[in-house]
Amino acid sequence: MQLPFQRIYQQAGNWYVLDDDFPWDINQVKRDVFSLIERREVPVIFCDTCETNDVLIRLGEEEEEFLFPLSGFYHKEKRLIFVCMWEKYENVLETLLHEFRHDMQHEHKLLYVGDEMYEKRWIEKDARVFAKRKLREYRRRYVN
Repeated sequence: MQLPFQRIYQQAGNWYVLDDDFPWDINQVKRDVFSLIERREVPVIFCDTCETNDVLIRLGEEEEEFLFPLSGFYHKEKRLIFVCMWEKYENVLETLLHEFRHDMQHEHKLLYVGDEMYEKRWIEKDARVFAKRKLREYRRRYVN
């Protein structure tokens, strides 16, 4: 899939940074994530929510309505991960781990969005627990 980007500030394979304010080395972020989970080939795009919609529209998808500030977003139809907030490094890792968990759920045909509220969906609970567990592993390995 050819991704329609006008400006790329950093790139590591199929990971793209579209915002010049992104403070982290994308190669290091990618290494840290894949030291915690099995390598996955899902493209990751670091950009704000406006740019997220621009990318989706250029890919022929409908615009998303973001009702609250968004750390990250997994687009299952295009199998893309968007990361929209990156002030704290560990939050970026947690967001990526959470969204990669959704990709794992999708791969196993478990990513079903029912009628329950966002926070109560089992897929969200599962992704949150997974990300927190992996982040604890990261802290034990690299921070302590």
